[in-house]
Amino acid sequence: MFTRLMRKLHLSAKNCAAAALCSTFIVATCCSFAYATPSTVTICDGDNTPITVKTSDTSVGKVLAKQGISLNEGDETNVALNDTVSNNSVIQINRAIPVRVTINGVTNEYSTTKKLVSDVLADVGVEASDDEVTPRMTDVIEAGDEIIVNQEESQIVTVSERISYQTEEVENVNLAPGQRVVTREGSDGEREITYKIYYQDGAEISRERIGEIVLAEPVNEIVEYSPQEEFEVGKIPASRPTNYSRVETFTATAYDASYEDNGPWAGVTSTGMPMGYGVIAVDPTVIPYGTKMYIESADGKYIYGYAIAGDCGGAIKGKRVDLFYWSKAQCNEFGRRAVNIYFLD
Repeated sequence: MFTRLMRKLHLSAKNCAAAALCSTFIVATCCSFAYATPSTVTICDGDNTPITVKTSDTSVGKVLAKQGISLNEGDETNVALNDTVSNNSVIQINRAIPVRVTINGVTNEYSTTKKLVSDVLADVGVEASDDEVTPRMTDVIEAGDEIIVNQEESQIVTVSERISYQTEEVENVNLAPGQRVVTREGSDGEREITYKIYYQDGAEISRERIGEIVLAEPVNEIVEYSPQEEFEVGKIPASRPTNYSRVETFTATAYDASYEDNGPWAGVTSTGMPMGYGVIAVDPTVIPYGTKMYIESADGKYIYGYAIAGDCGGAIKGKRVDLFYWSKAQCNEFGRRAVNIYFLD
């Protein structure tokens, strides 16, 4: 009996200890809730008036959610949404606005929280100088504004160009009159030229030559020729002369010494030279009087020969000449045709 009594007393002691422990937990928990103090938080949402709230929520995201505030794409906050708020915390929300940035005619749309033109360009990764940007770098932008950047774009281009060979003429007294012999064939050279090409609005505005490399030198042609025949008005040489400075194409007609072609000046030239084969009428503002020439048809089939500018005519203007012949039949046979005039040195 004594043993049973001791067991009952032992169980009562264990129950009392458990009850005491439970009571201590409940009191501690209640005290904890009783002493949780709400935090004062200020929310600055873009250009809206700041609001101050008291909240027992501990994260930035929960505080904003309780106030019905959501973030859009591109919006930024000064603290992370999972950061813990404390008393007198300030949550700053910078709202993104849509802007358009046009660079050399190409437009892209962006969302940015920046306000100054310079900051927007930096935000989207565009480098530009003040004189390339509209509006000014220091201007404030609003939603929907456009920033225009006009820059000179450049590109390095390397092209291959031909170097034309020249012809060297060498007199050879051993050749027959009028003979010409090519003793060395000519060949073109080649070079690479590097240009820096500048563009604006997609169009080339200028180019700068910045480098050149000769890949192959040209090889000049060598031509040996016989000594020139003496110039003589009206003479048809054995071959086309080589001592000329230039060649030009004219329209040629023909005239004779008749009254029909010359009127009261029949038989007399305007310079006083006697009329004769090889004395031709020119526009002296184009071919000065006294100019020595060699004339043949443009197709090479008709040779007039050596000539001198010694007359003029009312209808001979610009790049037109009148060739003298002794008879009307020769004039009619020649008619009108294109001729190449070699102006002699």
